[in-house]
Amino acid sequence: MTQSNGTLSTRTRAIRIELWRRMETAVQILAEGVCLRAEVKYRMGLSSGAMDRLTKALLEQELIEQRFFGSGQTKYAVLRLTDGGVVFAAELGCPIRRSGWDILVQRHNAEEHAHHAFAILLFAYHARRRGWRVEVCPEVDNPLVEPDVLVEKDGERIYVEVETLRNPRKRRDGADNTWVRKWINQYNFQRRVAVCTLTPKRMQGILRYLKPRFAGVATELTTLAKQPDSDLWLERWNRGQGA
Repeated sequence: MTQSNGTLSTRTRAIRIELWRRMETAVQILAEGVCLRAEVKYRMGLSSGAMDRLTKALLEQELIEQRFFGSGQTKYAVLRLTDGGVVFAAELGCPIRRSGWDILVQRHNAEEHAHHAFAILLFAYHARRRGWRVEVCPEVDNPLVEPDVLVEKDGERIYVEVETLRNPRKRRDGADNTWVRKWINQYNFQRRVAVCTLTPKRMQGILRYLKPRFAGVATELTTLAKQPDSDLWLERWNRGQGA
């Protein structure tokens, strides 16, 4: 073997070792319950090309499954460990938690309401990125409340509704209005409302109803994605503040 061939062989082995280590790290992250490919990429500090190669290797080894959401140029991937991936994670000594997607399928009918489910996963990602502990579809001791997410940080616990209404209409108050009743029940449960919407426009549309009636916090996914150093909550207000 020539010196150049030997150098190439050494480099190839080094690349394979590095890829294998990345596969182990990715499996460990997914075993935590993380399921967005974008979050795995962020946690590992990878370029888009490196993440593509890692995903391909994980798929080839049948350690993960992948599905896509969105359309056109805006597509997001959800990853989940296969049975083989779960076994591999256990061999690495990882505690295994159910993926956020699997929880949403069981408790939130995610297969039928995939758009809403994916918005919940995006909010969970942005919350974790900002140092919040996250629980998707938390169980609560109140039959009137079904929060999408629980976030906790520095002693603050907030149960959140992820709202995907496209055009919030003027709402009529009253116990027969399901949309209105949801916010009343949330406020009675935790003494504030907490909402995440898709865009600034949609957030402001909902806040026109919520702010005069309840104390609360609000955020939206577009700004959280564009400003990763922002606070999780883009607005905080007291009851009756604003209109």
